[in-house]
Amino acid sequence: MKRKRKQIFITLFLLLIVSFLLFLNNTLWHEKDIKIYNISIITRGRNSESLMIMRQGIEQAASEMNVNVSFVTLSEDNSIDEQKELIEREIKNKADAIIISPADYEKMAEPIENARKKIPIILFDSTIKSEHAQPSISCDNYKLGSSLGEELIKNGDMNKNILIIKNNLECSSVKERYNGFMSVMNRTDNKCTFWDFSEDKQTTYYNQAKSLLENNNIDVVVTFDAGLLENVSQAKKDVMSINKEKASIEIYGTGSTSKILSFLEDKVISATAIQNEFNVGYLSIKSAVYKINKKDMPNNIISSTVINTKNMYSEENQRLLFPFVR
Repeated sequence: MKRKRKQIFITLFLLLIVSFLLFLNNTLWHEKDIKIYNISIITRGRNSESLMIMRQGIEQAASEMNVNVSFVTLSEDNSIDEQKELIEREIKNKADAIIISPADYEKMAEPIENARKKIPIILFDSTIKSEHAQPSISCDNYKLGSSLGEELIKNGDMNKNILIIKNNLECSSVKERYNGFMSVMNRTDNKCTFWDFSEDKQTTYYNQAKSLLENNNIDVVVTFDAGLLENVSQAKKDVMSINKEKASIEIYGTGSTSKILSFLEDKVISATAIQNEFNVGYLSIKSAVYKINKKDMPNNIISSTVINTKNMYSEENQRLLFPFVR
């Protein structure tokens, strides 16, 4: 009896070992079958907070789709030469695909067209001038700009002195937002004045904004770049602490950094237009993986909305502004 029980025990033990070895073998083979994708993301600016929500979407998609992400930022905002060099470098480094926000609609067209002959290229936020259809992940920027214009009208700005900052119009997303905004302003009696901030490193955007607000009769300031919106808002906050009359100046723009939201909450900013940055990041990775595998890309629609003091705490807008906060 004891011998029989011993034989049963040994048999069960051997079966357990065999089962474990089979399981281990299947696991190792499965891991060998998993394709790891190396995808490089090239921004058009420095590593700023405005990219943080988008980066959350990138990291979420990367974890789901077995992607190693190389996140490459510029040392100088909107540097065309640096973007060209980075494209070549990432191709040499054997990236499977590149996701890029072009710094210039026209000047980045040829480098990107040449690169897409070698590896898949996905554009995000902005596009390039091209006869070929380019995979691009972005909201309808013209609509975003017109929505911002409609917000001004809703707030009674129909016959005001409006200063419009036109920096970065060489970037397609900024140009489209500007065009959408102006399509609405052209229906009003507003007097629009246009301004380009100097790129001179000796004079900061903040100092230029502060000087504009102090020395001009302005009712409204509009910008289509998150960094510029931060600088103009900080300038207004500082100027109105000395001259209370300047508190009536309305500020409108685009972006959803913590600074912008803080200025919005304090009523320094009247409204900001944003796109779903999380989805931009997530769908950029998804589209790159589809292109690597030569699959048809899904039809991606990125939503946008205008955030103001009254609606910034709605459940829907909180999901847009803080996608991982529950």
